[in-house]
This record gives sequence, C-alpha cells and structure tokens, in this order.
Amino acid sequence: MRETIITADYLERIFREQYSRFYYYALSIVSDEDTVKDIIEDVFLGVWKNRQNIDPSKLTHYIMVSIHNKCFNSSSSNNIQTTDINDPAGLQIPYEDDKEWERKEQRIAEIEKILKEMNPRTRYVLEQFYYKHRSYKDIAAELDITTDGIKKQLVKGLTILRRHFNTNYHKSHYHLLLFFVF
Repeated sequence: MRETIITADYLERIFREQYSRFYYYALSIVSDEDTVKDIIEDVFLGVWKNRQNIDPSKLTHYIMVSIHNKCFNSSSSNNIQTTDINDPAGLQIPYEDDKEWERKEQRIAEIEKILKEMNPRTRYVLEQFYYKHRSYKDIAAELDITTDGIKKQLVKGLTILRRHFNTNYHKSHYHLLLFFVF
C-alpha cells in the first residue's frame, strides 16, 4: 500500500482545473455530451474507489487513459461500458503488428507536417496543451488572451486535423493516433 494516497481535496482540484481538458478530449471521441459527462464521472468515481493504488504524480495520465478507454468502449457499443478499474489490463493498449505500427508512424509524420503548416499561434497552443500538458490558464496568461481564446485555438487546430484525416471515415484511427502523438 502507498504511503501517499489521493485525497478528496487533491482529486477535486484536478477535476476543477482539468475538467475542460478531459471533457473536450472525450467529446472529440464520443460526440455526445451526456455520454461524455457520464464517462468522466465514472472515471473519477473509479479513481476515488481505487485511490490507494494510484500514484498521485501520475493521476492526470491515469485519468486520460481511463477516459480514452471508456470512450472507445462506449463508442463501439453505443453505451457506457464499465471496466473494472482494478484490472490493469483494462488500461493497456493492445499490441499491433509491424504494418499497423508503420501506418501509425506515417500518420504521425502527416500530423507533424500539418502542424508545421498551421497558423503559428494555433500550432503553439496545440503543442503547449498536448505536448507540454500545460493548462488553458497558463497558456492564456503567457499569450495574454482568455482561456476561451485558448479553447478556440484548440478547436481550430483539431478541426484542421479532422478535415485532413476525414474523421467520419477514419474516426477510431484518428483518435487513437492523437492519443499516441499527444
């Protein structure tokens, strides 16, 4: 058992500070707002129940992976699938063959090319939020704009990527790809 466990205050702070990040990430996969809210609630309840087994320093990553998995479970069956939060296999990404890995690498290279062609501000916001894991508030303060301005830049950048990859056809691959890239 860990000496440091997740407290209610700490979990609530993560929820308040990063809810919009979790929400928009899940919404980019599921596209139903009520389902997204249920998924996030389910993940946070699971975290709370299993808090003694989760490293607080890895909590945000743990939550993102859990949301990712629950969204894909939900979108593949059109309802929320509950996963045993104590089962580590529920948080693992399946092994892929060499051809699938090569296709992903090509898509990653394509995403990087599209990012280079984007408006510098949009690219910067995407990189800071997804690569550097900075909050809306931090990026907004640095750029001297509102957090709504940051959200708009993120939506703009993700829209460009979605259009390029025609996510209506490649939706599951696109979101899985973004998960690995960012």
